[in-house]
Amino acid sequence: MVKICVYSLIFKQYTLKEIVEKLSEIGYDAIEIRIADDGIHISTRYTEEDIKNIKSLLYDYGFKVTDLAGYAKLGYEWERAKSEMDIMLRTGKAADKLGSKYFRIKVRGYDANIGYEKIRKLFREQLKQVISMLKKNGIEAIPVIEQHGGGDMAHTTAILIDLLRGFDPENIGVMFDPGNAVKVGWLPLDLQIDIVKDYIKHVHVKNYEWDTERPGKVKPSSLDKGIIDWVEAVKILSKFGFDGYYSLEDFRNISPEVKAKEAFDFFNKI
Repeated sequence: MVKICVYSLIFKQYTLKEIVEKLSEIGYDAIEIRIADDGIHISTRYTEEDIKNIKSLLYDYGFKVTDLAGYAKLGYEWERAKSEMDIMLRTGKAADKLGSKYFRIKVRGYDANIGYEKIRKLFREQLKQVISMLKKNGIEAIPVIEQHGGGDMAHTTAILIDLLRGFDPENIGVMFDPGNAVKVGWLPLDLQIDIVKDYIKHVHVKNYEWDTERPGKVKPSSLDKGIIDWVEAVKILSKFGFDGYYSLEDFRNISPEVKAKEAFDFFNKI
């Protein structure tokens, strides 16, 4: 059976308590929670009381946290990188306290003035240090790097494997997100997955279709109608042994409750 959850970002207008209540009514029992400086839905400056309250909420509804979705990035010059790494450490600590096995980190955006190889070198040096920091602090949750374009450089799984090659998948993972590659960084689904199959720990689920009114542009679509064949994606991931969570991140301009219900029904038919 496919394990499914919802990324709290699509319910950003709701409190965490309201999200859990609504998801529980639909039938979910797991959630991926956003952690960011703006405090939606957990602040990186969280207090012990904040964590205590969240744990109590999750316990009351029988919910599991699948991942803490952070925004800190590796690959910057060291002056900025140190503050990013401090945020990662705090995120890892929160993940452990909430019983989450994973927390998201990201890759800085490509900058032609610095160049790919320099960013890659910085990323790998910093990742090695982050892994060491986590171990020294007894943190069991491991970072997962999101496949993401736009403001990030990790458009393709080919770039991700180049960044991660040689790192132990026990210490670092990938958040597979093919929806982020439909326009820039697209590869056939089976190839995308095969490249990073040993690292995939978590999957973000969304879909896009080509916008007929804006050539070359895409627009959010339902899971069953877009560029990505999610039924096929699940088959391929299962073939390669993935047994983690599929987390809904649907950006259509409709109510989050409807999106969550559609995804629940979609995945329960697979």
